[in-house]
Amino acid sequence: MSEDRDNRFHAFKRTWATTQRARDLRQNTSKTELKLWPHLRNKNLGYSFRRQHPIGPYFADYYCAALKLAIEVDGDWHAPQKDAARDAFFASKGILTHRIHISDIDENLDGVIEALTLVIAERKLELRLD
Repeated sequence: MSEDRDNRFHAFKRTWATTQRARDLRQNTSKTELKLWPHLRNKNLGYSFRRQHPIGPYFADYYCAALKLAIEVDGDWHAPQKDAARDAFFASKGILTHRIHISDIDENLDGVIEALTLVIAERKLELRLD
């Protein structure tokens, strides 16, 4: 398997427990996080995203494999040290993490979508896609 393929598909061992945990996380997604999902699903922003996608020992709230882009929705419950460790792990796999505060989704969803559109465009250029 080539290095590019390893980086893109994150050749991590998928277990039943990991699959079940991802399913549980998807079933227990907050109402605010679900407001963002219709804008990311079905390539509405030009790329396919997955919800609660396992990457190594972590789960990305939303993940686009083609862009190597993880979108994390943060709230007051997030721990900065754990988030930094997750971001570092993702970065070591070539994945860019974009964080959105949950209140921004509630208060300015259009602004969040506009910002994500810019992040996607920049990432596309960075990876020289298209």
